[in-house]
Amino acid sequence: MQNLRHSRSPLSATSTNVPGLPTRLASIESYGSHPAQEVSVSWSGPAPPKSWRSPHYTWQDRVTPQWRTEAFKVAALHLGQWISNNHVPSLSLLCLQVILSSYTDNQDFREVVPYIPGHLRRDLIRHCAIHSPLVAWELEALWEPNGHADGEITVVGPTSLREDHLSTIVKSSSRGDSDWELDDQAFTPLHTLIFISTSSSILLTMPPTITALVLIDLSSPQPLHRLPKLCPLLELLDLSYNIWLRDPSGESYGNFERIQWVRWSHLKILGLRECYVTRQQLQRIEEGRWDGINIIY
Repeated sequence: MQNLRHSRSPLSATSTNVPGLPTRLASIESYGSHPAQEVSVSWSGPAPPKSWRSPHYTWQDRVTPQWRTEAFKVAALHLGQWISNNHVPSLSLLCLQVILSSYTDNQDFREVVPYIPGHLRRDLIRHCAIHSPLVAWELEALWEPNGHADGEITVVGPTSLREDHLSTIVKSSSRGDSDWELDDQAFTPLHTLIFISTSSSILLTMPPTITALVLIDLSSPQPLHRLPKLCPLLELLDLSYNIWLRDPSGESYGNFERIQWVRWSHLKILGLRECYVTRQQLQRIEEGRWDGINIIY
């Protein structure tokens, strides 16, 4: 196969189906010195919704609930039970919002959290992640006692995750520190990590139980080439809207090219919105798979 480092030709527009491309592309765009272009593709099943064809967003847009809703779209579809902006929040969620807004003290709020089931804490964090991102002490309280809410950690900037947070979870799990008198949700392993517009840099401390990883609009490049070894069970990976994945000449882009996609046999959904990608890279992502990956641009 041609070396990807010497294969920089972007995808170009055409009116016919392109042989050899994945069959589940929602939209294909290339970035760099040329304007974004699309390739006509076909699908073996129903075509992805047009809402997945996201417009180009500016930096100023990325502090709005509208942009955060767009950023969460791929994860929301995969994870399920995500409250849409088109739906009225449930009574339980409305009550939790009232409770959260009434506490400004960390200790007092922590006394209430044990009475909130894990799945409701997860839903509250998801809702706030779009409309009003939580600060660190609120998140840490809602993640007690296991460091996550029903197996999920979601952090939206400007808040960042404490550097030792994930390593603490891994150590606790290996020691078997769970309290057997707590309800079943206490034993849910950490399976989902979502980081949006944050400076968190904790990839090398991730537990191998992660099946969904969302790294969107991060402030600094990440060692993406190490991910297949760190989290081999990934089913969802979303790398959208990272400026360091838009310039193929940048040093950090090389980590993306070095990913060993063949090691992710469970990968089903790959988000690459506003990322540079070549035909050869797409072929490499699909190489050796019986079932194609849904690649969202």
